[in-house]
Amino acid sequence: MTREAGVLLSVSSLPSREGIGTLGEGAYAFVRFLKEAGFHVWQVLPLTPTREGNSPYSSICATALNPLLIDLFDLVSQGLLKETEIVYPPSDKVNYAAVIPVKEKLLRLAFSRFDVSNNDFCAFVSQGDFAEYAAFSTLTKVFGDKPFTAWTDGFDKCDLTRVKEFVRAHLEEYLYHLFTQFVFSRQWKKLKDFANKEGVKIFGDMPIYVAMNSAEVYFHPELFLFEDGSPALVAGVPPDYFNSEGQLWGNPLYDWDKMKKDGYDWWRKRIKRELERFDVLRIDHFRGLDRFYAVAADAEDAKHGVWMEGPGASLFEGITSLPIVAEDLGYVDESLRKMLKQTGFPGMKVYEFGLNGDPWCEHKPANYVENAVVYTGTHDNMPFRGHLDALSGEELATAARDILIQATVFDVPLPAALDLAKEVEGQDATHKKIVFLESLPLERFEGFPADLLTDVAVQTLFCSKARLAVTPMQDLLALGADARMNTPALVSDDNWAWRLDPACLTPQLTSRLQSCLRFAKR
Repeated sequence: MTREAGVLLSVSSLPSREGIGTLGEGAYAFVRFLKEAGFHVWQVLPLTPTREGNSPYSSICATALNPLLIDLFDLVSQGLLKETEIVYPPSDKVNYAAVIPVKEKLLRLAFSRFDVSNNDFCAFVSQGDFAEYAAFSTLTKVFGDKPFTAWTDGFDKCDLTRVKEFVRAHLEEYLYHLFTQFVFSRQWKKLKDFANKEGVKIFGDMPIYVAMNSAEVYFHPELFLFEDGSPALVAGVPPDYFNSEGQLWGNPLYDWDKMKKDGYDWWRKRIKRELERFDVLRIDHFRGLDRFYAVAADAEDAKHGVWMEGPGASLFEGITSLPIVAEDLGYVDESLRKMLKQTGFPGMKVYEFGLNGDPWCEHKPANYVENAVVYTGTHDNMPFRGHLDALSGEELATAARDILIQATVFDVPLPAALDLAKEVEGQDATHKKIVFLESLPLERFEGFPADLLTDVAVQTLFCSKARLAVTPMQDLLALGADARMNTPALVSDDNWAWRLDPACLTPQLTSRLQSCLRFAKR
C-alpha cells in the first residue's frame, strides 16, 4: 500500500479575482502548490449548486454543477465577456449575497453572446445529462424562485408532457442553464486533467441525501418515502459531538425497498457519474446506507427519531473495487462495522476527536489502521488550533499531553518549547519518553502555544500508517476559529465563506511541508 497525503480545500475557498473561488488561475496555482509541497491528493467539497444557507450539501440538483464556481476570465478568453465587465466588491470571505447577482448577470451576458448552434454545445445538450436540472431551474425561475410545491397552473406535480411544452415555451432560459453546465464541465475536465498530469488526484464528496425542493424529488418522487406525495419522515441524526439536540436535516428519505427492485439503478448511476468527475469519492453520512435515522416531518428537533434499515452492503454488490471512502463518523455500531468490512471501503478517523486522554481511542494516530482515511479535522470541525484555543484548564492540558505523546510514538521532532522529554536518551528511548510523559503531572502540559501544537499534530497525522492522511488547509496554516468552514446545524453567513489568502502560500510553507512529508515517509 502506498501511503498518501492530501489537503482539504473547497473550490469556493480558492484565491481568485472574483468574489469566490473558481476553476480558474487560483485552482491551477493550488495544484502546483500541492505538487511542489509533496501532496498527491486534493479533496474538495461537493460541486453542486448552492442556495439558501449556501451549503453544497443541499442543492437544487444532486448531479448538477455550481455556476458560481465558473471561471469568468476563461469566458473573456473566448470573447464572451470583457475583463472590464468583471467587477466584484472586495471581500476576504465569500459574500454570497453580493457574489450571486453579479455572477448570474455576467453569466447571462456571456450566454447572450454565445452561439447556441455550436457543435460541441449541441452535442452536450443532446446527451441529456443535465436536462432535468435545466428544466427544474427554468420552472423555478419562471415561478419566482418558489419551491415546486408552490408552483401554480398544476406544475406542482410533474407531468412530463407539460414540462416539455413549458421548456419549449421558455427555451432560452432552459438553454442558459445548460450553458452553465457546459462551461463548468469543460473547465472542470481541463482542471482535473491538469491535476492528474501533475500527479494530484481529485478527491470528491457526494452528499447521501437530496434536498426536498430538488429536481430529483420533482421528477422522481417514486424514489422516496412519501405518503400522498408528502414525507411523513425526514432525515436527520441524533444528538452527537456536533449538536446536543441532534441535527434535523429535513431531507426526503429513500424508499430502499423500491430501489432494490431495479438493483439500485439510480444510486449506481449516480456513483458512476461522480467517479467520472473525481478520482476518489467520499460518500457523506455513509452510516445512513446501513441504518438511517428518521424523524417526524413536523418535529422541531432530532432528539426523538427512529432507526430504519437501509440497503447495506447489497447496494455495492459487484462494485466494491471502486475508489470509495465511507464517511462513518458519528454513531457507529456493529452493523455499520460489518458493512464496512463487507465492502472493504476505508472509513474515516479525526484526530480532533482523539484529544480526550483515552490512549485507546480510535481517533488517535497511533491507533489508526491502514484501511482508513484520516484527518486532523473536517470541514464541519473547528480548525485544530481553534479547537485548542477554545479549551482551558484540564481539558487543554489533556489535549496537549495527547498531542505530545502521539508525536513521541512516531518520533516526530518537537520544538524545544514542547520537548518535555528531551533529557531521556539511550536504548528504547521512544518507549522511555512515552512512559516519562505519562508520568508527568497534568499541569506540566499547560501553557503550550496552540500553533506549535497544531503543527506537531499535523506532522503526526502524516506519520500514521493510514493509507491517506488529509488535513484542511486551515490546519496546515494553524489558523483559528475565524477560519472555520462550517458549523453544523447553524445557518450563518460565516458558513462556507472562508477563503485562502494567496499570500499564505509562501516558499517557506512549501519547504516546511516538503520536510514534513519526507519525514513521514521515511
